[in-house]
Amino acid sequence: MRKVSILIILILIIGSVPLASGKAVQEPTQRDVFLYQYFSQVLVRFDYSLRYALVNENYSLKLANLTLSELELIKDESLYYQEKGVNSTVMRVIPPFYDFASEMVVLVQLVLEFHENPTPALASGILSTVDDMERTLDVIEGIRLMNGTEVLTFNTAKVRTHLAAIRKLVSNLPPGQGDFVIGVSDDSPILHQTITIFGSCPGNSSVTVVIEGGNSTSLLLVNSRNGLFSTNYRFDELGTYRIYAVQGGERSNNVTVTVRRIPTSFIVDDSYSAFLNSTVHLSGRLVDYYGNPLGGRKITVGNSTLTTGSDGGFSKGYFSPVATSFKVTLRFGGDATHAATMKEVIVRFTRYPVSITLDGPSEVVLGKTAVFTGTVDPALPFPITVYVAGKEYLRLTPDNGTFSFELKPNETGEFEVYASFSGNERYEKAKSNVVVLKVVPPENMMLRYIAIALLALLMVALILLERRKEGDKAPARKKPEPDVVPGEEKVPIKAETEFKIPEDVGEAYTLLRERLREALGVSESMTPREVLRALRDWELYPYLETVTKLHEKAVYGEMPLSEGETAEFVNAMENLLRGVSG
Repeated sequence: MRKVSILIILILIIGSVPLASGKAVQEPTQRDVFLYQYFSQVLVRFDYSLRYALVNENYSLKLANLTLSELELIKDESLYYQEKGVNSTVMRVIPPFYDFASEMVVLVQLVLEFHENPTPALASGILSTVDDMERTLDVIEGIRLMNGTEVLTFNTAKVRTHLAAIRKLVSNLPPGQGDFVIGVSDDSPILHQTITIFGSCPGNSSVTVVIEGGNSTSLLLVNSRNGLFSTNYRFDELGTYRIYAVQGGERSNNVTVTVRRIPTSFIVDDSYSAFLNSTVHLSGRLVDYYGNPLGGRKITVGNSTLTTGSDGGFSKGYFSPVATSFKVTLRFGGDATHAATMKEVIVRFTRYPVSITLDGPSEVVLGKTAVFTGTVDPALPFPITVYVAGKEYLRLTPDNGTFSFELKPNETGEFEVYASFSGNERYEKAKSNVVVLKVVPPENMMLRYIAIALLALLMVALILLERRKEGDKAPARKKPEPDVVPGEEKVPIKAETEFKIPEDVGEAYTLLRERLREALGVSESMTPREVLRALRDWELYPYLETVTKLHEKAVYGEMPLSEGETAEFVNAMENLLRGVSG
């Protein structure tokens, strides 16, 4: 799928994520605030496209096309999530907005042409398109979104105001001087697409629009008004058509329209991954531009030829005993009414991840011994190499997933200590967290002892002084328990890292995104699918893919996780948090 600059595009597809309940409950509260805010901004874009068009700015067409492309991507992505069983409100909102954006591109083109050459024919096309767009706005205004118990509706007032201004602009055109001209909103539509046929004529009597194509001819009787006429027509057969109009004994110019085959596309993931010695199922659907499944079609998946099911579905398994990745090309050669399409996906088999955690003191006195402990997951006898200050210090083999070693520095300073595993055919290489060990000289400890002793004496003196002020002459019987004993230093002990995963699926995923930002620099503004694409070469990608899909099901699909899925989610989260913490 193409990448879009707006970060909320996938949030819109999978629902009102930020304010929705993050729990996999049966009846979550519907909150469509983000959806409402986004499409309200789309209306602002529509408004500015019309404003720029009114003053003959070419940017109006660029903005209209950008908006249409963005909505087209949401429309395509919504088909993908619908295939995954996600019930999204955007699938109800996108159709009228997408239709309006398509009409906007046509209208802006006509208005810009009208500024350069204000003909009655263009005026007729503009007025007809404005009529269609106002009917689409009626549909948009009828959409009801929810924020809990609050009903949210779209305000189209500004867009309607500028549509009215465009109507007024072309209505001020003086009556035509007998020109008989015909035009179309699209001269290269796809099969079953409706276009607008418009024009200007010498009189106000009815006009016959003639559509000739192949062995058939269609006649449309259209009423004219003030020398202008327009009508809509849908092409249900492929081919090249000649269109002209007749009024009385006069005939207009000819317009040629070529009807194309319906575009098609594969609804599949961009990549599929699994650990080695596992099977990846590359599955998806073949659909046409209108979202209709194309069943019973021959397609090629890599070197295999498959036939799509009645729902357009297909699936092929891939297995690999080694870590590797390769591209698989999906092809559909088209048929009598549908165009060909092609898509490449990546199939990736990765080695199993390894996580190393290292614990140790942050400070030690020169000449003393610092003890380090560590854990390895999975608990296998991997050869571990310990590095101190960037140089190899020793090699060891864990026992049942744990190891320990001693370090006795011979100089002062700060040293970075970490453990690593170089990897093998089955397991990825790994590096532990870095422990910074500060080695201090012995004389510094004497100063510390003196400071601690003076502090203790000061505390005793303050206590005695306070008792004298209170008139308490009785000897103190309770022995004070000082926090620090002079002459003894407490060495901080770093507790074993624990991962407290929230029970709430949404909160757990938010925690993961925070850790991904801290460890890998992954922006929290990226959508879940964008994060998957960005980290598809990461060794922990299979775990990330599992968490993402279960998160989508629970939060966006509003479907509860089963006991097995919950366990799978927690296991994947633990591996990911352990990996990024390392």
